[in-house]
Amino acid sequence: MFLNKIGKCRQVNEVKNPKYLIFFDFDETYYPHESNEYRQEKIRELENYLFNKSWQQQLIFGWVTGSSIESVIRKMEKGKIELFPHFIASNLGTEITYFDENHLNITDSDWNELLEQTKFSADKVENIVKVLNDKYDIILEPQTNIGSSRFKKNYYYKEQTLIVDENNIEKIRKVAKENDIFVNINRCNPLAGDPEDSYDVDFIPVGTGKDKIVEFMLNKYKVSQNDAFAFGDSGNDLLMLKSVTHGFLVENATEEAKSKHSKVSIGEYAEGILNTLQSIIED
Repeated sequence: MFLNKIGKCRQVNEVKNPKYLIFFDFDETYYPHESNEYRQEKIRELENYLFNKSWQQQLIFGWVTGSSIESVIRKMEKGKIELFPHFIASNLGTEITYFDENHLNITDSDWNELLEQTKFSADKVENIVKVLNDKYDIILEPQTNIGSSRFKKNYYYKEQTLIVDENNIEKIRKVAKENDIFVNINRCNPLAGDPEDSYDVDFIPVGTGKDKIVEFMLNKYKVSQNDAFAFGDSGNDLLMLKSVTHGFLVENATEEAKSKHSKVSIGEYAEGILNTLQSIIED
């Protein structure tokens, strides 16, 4: 089904020396979970803009998401998304896969080599979870709706009280750091399919994550931060947004994210993205 889906979609042109790099969070940024005719129309307009700029050899764009690549493909079908990006950095940026006229479902060997050199392992994560439970009475529930990968293990932490949560999150970060594992913790977004009153707790290798994907890709294509864009909708995206000059939350972003990041698009989802790109690139 994976390759069949690729064959049904438009492929972007290979761009070797782009002027711009654009990074999108996927869920509730590029892809609205609650779609309608107007939102699909705006996605078409955004797709046409990105396709034409790619054809003109001006830009490369990709989705940087916590979801697995299989999950992204299913959502593309559901949302009737017709244009594949140049790359998908899936599982919270622990995997990079390329798509264009010459590269279909090709992983990044340089990024994979970096991952192989990390100290990440499932056993370490299991030990972290056990220590948190036994020593601090902190319970982390494994996630099943997205799934884990070799370099990403994801859990839910159920909210309690503000003070208790702050202390527990600090302990989770502390134990992970002691085990040479990076942990990404953010409040869940129910619109993206997560439970309410919970936090996403994602264990990944040190040196990975959405912001590290941006750093890696900018170096790969020799594009400066001043010519890079990033779009997101939640606290999970803030480090990525701060890694480029043009980092924007879409208008439908969570209030928590908006309280921490001042640049917000005029318009929701694809409409806000396209408005921002046109206002900056065309000027």
